[in-house]
Amino acid sequence: MTVIRTPTSAASARVELFRETQFTKTHPKQPLPSPASIRERNRKTGHPDATDPNGPPPVKIPELGLLVKYGRFVTRAELEAQRYVFKHLQGRVPVPEVFGWAQDDGQGFIYMALVDAPTLAARWSSLNEGEKRALCKELKGMVKAWRGLKQDPRDIYIGAVGQLPLNDITVKDRKKLHGPWPGPNPVHAFQTACDIDISGQISIVFTHGDLVPCNILVTKGSNPRVAAVIDWAQAGWYPSYWEWCKAKWVDMASNLGMSSTDQQQWRQHYLPDIIEPLSDEAVYFPWLRFQLANL
Repeated sequence: MTVIRTPTSAASARVELFRETQFTKTHPKQPLPSPASIRERNRKTGHPDATDPNGPPPVKIPELGLLVKYGRFVTRAELEAQRYVFKHLQGRVPVPEVFGWAQDDGQGFIYMALVDAPTLAARWSSLNEGEKRALCKELKGMVKAWRGLKQDPRDIYIGAVGQLPLNDITVKDRKKLHGPWPGPNPVHAFQTACDIDISGQISIVFTHGDLVPCNILVTKGSNPRVAAVIDWAQAGWYPSYWEWCKAKWVDMASNLGMSSTDQQQWRQHYLPDIIEPLSDEAVYFPWLRFQLANL
């Protein structure tokens, strides 16, 4: 994909504007806003986290159909994963198109299409059982689609897209586990380093890594559909059990719109309709021991 380096200001980083996107077609002469202007827009909202350098709220610019996610926790690995899924699974998995990228003052900036839709977490309590099951069925097909992506057989590895280091929250504070993990048996090497005792033939599959209701956008009104799957920050190539274990383990913050009771019901009664459940004894508990040993 062609990249244009868009000048912004002398005091700010240049923005990579990707060619042949909906943004360049709709706004052919419009540069992407500079990192400095994005920070200023956020500051003016008065949001209490607007000046948080790590993970401020994304900035929405509706007149440009643009959302900018930025912060010190926003990495090139997230950008590459989101672009990879958009490229290979268009029409099968709805993902916001990425328009550009910048790095400035230790923060990454991902410029992407604005999807005007609430999260599944925010809508969950208002949905009826039929609507919940229909969304789960739709999500199951999407998970199957990205788990069906294939690596180049000459270049098998565990790691983020493009052989970048893993950014999963369970390993990111343990540098020796970042990888990537290439070689003749990446799963064995990775599990040995992590001290994960899971046996058997384990494949490597593409994994979202944070499949929770706050990262699923759904349409408004009755009979909602999945509008987008977002937050590909932890995505990459992992052992096949990783998606199930992470989704079963992760708790969302209470301010994201889903009570702890609803989250428990989601994990117990709905998640198995989306991701094929795995044995607690053979898979989940050994994986969980790895987590608990490193807290």
